[in-house]
Amino acid sequence: MEKIEDIRELVKVYLEKAEEKLRSAKVLLKEKFVDDAISRAYYSAFLSAKALLLLLGSDVKTHSGLITMFNLKVVRGGLLPREIGRYLSELFEARQTSDYSPISLFDIEDAKEYIKKAELLLSAVKEIIYKRIGV
Repeated sequence: MEKIEDIRELVKVYLEKAEEKLRSAKVLLKEKFVDDAISRAYYSAFLSAKALLLLLGSDVKTHSGLITMFNLKVVRGGLLPREIGRYLSELFEARQTSDYSPISLFDIEDAKEYIKKAELLLSAVKEIIYKRIGV
């Protein structure tokens, strides 16, 4: 495992990228690129979850591994309510569909909902990291 200072810096970078992906999702939605907006919203959630897990001692390499570990360490560990914890899985499923389905199954309202969920997850993760863990 890396030195604690390096981990803290990496966590900050992940959170900055998570915020960038969220801003990107909003720009894409404004231009009515619904599927791409959903995909960016997921990556915002993915990066924020990765940042928190890294601080908790888990450096996960796959999407499914990250979701599993997030549910174990963060949701079941009591750091986040189950409702917010489910957002990561929901966003992953929506991203899979939006990226790989030959037809678009989502509309603007769906994208708004997924972006809001990514925003809530990022906010909750930042609160844990900055207030509870003290990074």
